[in-house]
Amino acid sequence: RELGYHPNARALALRHSSTDIIGFYSGYTPNAHDPFTAEVINGLHKSCKPHQKDLLIFGDFEGRSADEVYAALTNGKIDGLVMIPSPDRPLINTLADSHLPVVAIADGLPNLTSVVVDDAGGSRLATEHLASHRHRRVLYRTDMYAHTSAVRRVEAFQEMAADLDIEVVTTRPGDWDGNLSAEEEALLLAASGERPTAAACWADQSAYALLNACERLGLRVPEDLAVVGFDGIPTRIRPARRLTTIRAPWEEVTVKAVELLLALIDGQEVPHETVFPVELLVGDTT
Repeated sequence: RELGYHPNARALALRHSSTDIIGFYSGYTPNAHDPFTAEVINGLHKSCKPHQKDLLIFGDFEGRSADEVYAALTNGKIDGLVMIPSPDRPLINTLADSHLPVVAIADGLPNLTSVVVDDAGGSRLATEHLASHRHRRVLYRTDMYAHTSAVRRVEAFQEMAADLDIEVVTTRPGDWDGNLSAEEEALLLAASGERPTAAACWADQSAYALLNACERLGLRVPEDLAVVGFDGIPTRIRPARRLTTIRAPWEEVTVKAVELLLALIDGQEVPHETVFPVELLVGDTT
């Protein structure tokens, strides 16, 4: 104490072959204002605490090649990685073959241990709910990129809609924030017999952006357009609308992901994919 001595973290890591640090990487700069990102990061922090692990959040490595990102993730700073896989398959394949234990969340992949929610089951619940309200022409807003969860959701929605004799028009938003594209705005402003009477969104962020657009365009929700989301993340700020959505237990997902990652670090066998159930929450938008 008198000398001000503290153990060197790098030396300890070399001695024990462990840093006691878990990494998180999503391929983009985490936005703490995004409810889904905030839910995941908070869940990871809580999950690491009982195991006395620290969490290192990686940025987007803008301008870096897949090889450079791989080198940064596997350079010994972390013992294992929780990630939301992006469609960057070269990086995913390289990580899957590496020495670094990796667990994917939200977007399951065949070559990574994955913890996901029942995307297909949630979409079927949403489709049945809209069918019960006699909607026969539905706009489905998918994401801008081919994430596994988004693909599973839209495919299940389309299959269920076909069984229920519902016409589905699939679109992508105008930007990452979920604002309307020109195509979507034209659909919503079409004549009453031609425009969709309901919209299903692959994520709540997209649904809330659509609600804002409806207010701007003078469309009443749910009288002119019913809206359904997917995520159901509770917020401390009371929303103006209670969104009808599919609630996914993202905190439970993160707890399980950390549990499986620690098992992989210890050399244990773990299930290839863990799927958490979802539920329909009916609000005032349908």
